[in-house]
Amino acid sequence: MHKGRLEEINRLFLDYRRQFEVGDARQVADFYRFPLHYYREDGSKQAVGREEFVQQVDKLLRAYQRLQVSQIVGTVTDVIELNENSSLASLNWTLLRPQGEKSGELYSATTRYLVGDTEDGLKIDGLVLVDEAAKIRGAVRAGKRAAGGAQG
Repeated sequence: MHKGRLEEINRLFLDYRRQFEVGDARQVADFYRFPLHYYREDGSKQAVGREEFVQQVDKLLRAYQRLQVSQIVGTVTDVIELNENSSLASLNWTLLRPQGEKSGELYSATTRYLVGDTEDGLKIDGLVLVDEAAKIRGAVRAGKRAAGGAQG
């Protein structure tokens, strides 16, 4: 893989992470090419339009607010060059929330993205979904236990 391509992918996901932290689903959607293709854990595939995607991101952002996510750290862990214009990027996402004076890890997950060159630059074209619902539910339960323990 060319060093320039790797830098481009790192920059894309750095900017993407920043927009996610800002909490604007429409701006997050600007990093994608639509229809976006979701590849689910059960092997099924789904094409999603921009408006449906924005609604899904809004829902996720509201969940992050309820969980008091203060920072999102995204680390590109692997990039496979599929061809001259497409790559498969693996990212480890770590969600942090305040714990006293520091930040503590809420949870982390690895997600894979199909990225490709477009007329508008590098865009995310496909997303290999990881079901974060169980991790989010676990984080909510852990937060409730911690809050209950602090009161009792």
